[in-house]
Amino acid sequence: MSFFLFIKIFFICLLGAMSPGPSMLIVINNALISKLNGIMTSIGHGLGIGIYALFAVIGLDLLAQNNQNIFLFLKVISIIFLFYLGVSSLFNKYELNNKDYVKSNKSYLYGFAQGFTISILNPKIFVFFAAIYSQFISIENNEILNITLVLTAMIVDAIWYIVLTFLITFVGISSLTKQKTKIIKKIVGIFFILISMALIFNLIK
Repeated sequence: MSFFLFIKIFFICLLGAMSPGPSMLIVINNALISKLNGIMTSIGHGLGIGIYALFAVIGLDLLAQNNQNIFLFLKVISIIFLFYLGVSSLFNKYELNNKDYVKSNKSYLYGFAQGFTISILNPKIFVFFAAIYSQFISIENNEILNITLVLTAMIVDAIWYIVLTFLITFVGISSLTKQKTKIIKKIVGIFFILISMALIFNLIK
């Protein structure tokens, strides 16, 4: 696997993790309890992401080996889905509000379970990885690439939320204003649109 391919996988996983939403809210809430609680929530969330990535890779690999026509159709659908994610990220009304952050005295093990639960109970994550990873999987795939796809998704997600935890505990919740989360969403949306356009041109060639 080339370094450039790894960078592409890493970058797309990072964009997915950075997009503001309920997961970010849970991590922030638990980071306000304690730094360790926020870190454990991040690890739990990353584990759930890794499980969905594993299921997506296994399913896509089986499909690539057994039915190329359906796999090609899925690749086209995935590009459309990626474009949709970009557009919806640009115009999504969801906002993180300071009033949503509620401190409590939950343990760090509860934080881990909460992070894992919010990711594993979100089937849209599986759809996301099935769409994204269909661009990287082929009949010539090797185990190293498949393992990299799973581990990158899990580790990047956990590290992003751990970084967010340190940001919250050291800088404070005011660092994540509505305006900043809107900017993050728009940046993520633009990149998703650009990536989808690049993929469709690559598919046509």
